Amino acid sequence: MGYTHDFPGLKATPAVIEDARRLIAASAVTICGPNGQGLPVSTEKQGIRLNGDKAVGESYDTFHLRGTDMPRYPAVPDFCKTENQPYDEVVTAILIAAAVREFESKTGVVKSDGRWDNWAAGLQLYERAIRRLTDEEKLALELDVERMRPDPIHA
Repeated sequence: MGYTHDFPGLKATPAVIEDARRLIAASAVTICGPNGQGLPVSTEKQGIRLNGDKAVGESYDTFHLRGTDMPRYPAVPDFCKTENQPYDEVVTAILIAAAVREFESKTGVVKSDGRWDNWAAGLQLYERAIRRLTDEEKLALELDVERMRPDPIHA
């Protein structure tokens, strides 16, 4: 199945794109283009598309936060499997940026099959590059992120 983040309805708005550029610049992780090579994409039309560095074995699924272009397969859900590769730090930080900008209009916009503490590196990157989150924002994100986790099996 893989370590997956699900983000239905989130979009790469101009503000989120600017945040993403700042997050990529502030991260010590090498961020590449969609196939783990070249430069990441971050335009209003194409959205944000990135991956880890394929040359050193740090890539997995391409992270794609949709822009204004109609996707080739519109029925495909918005998710990314990072397998906890180093680029997960940047992916979770971008998802935090996008989710925080959506708080006023939506709830439950980002989920993960990980725990909130798996997002610690992304949270630290976000707070270092963008701003500190309020306690209310952290709680809302934690509740959203952990909604996707399967219920523990009770013996």
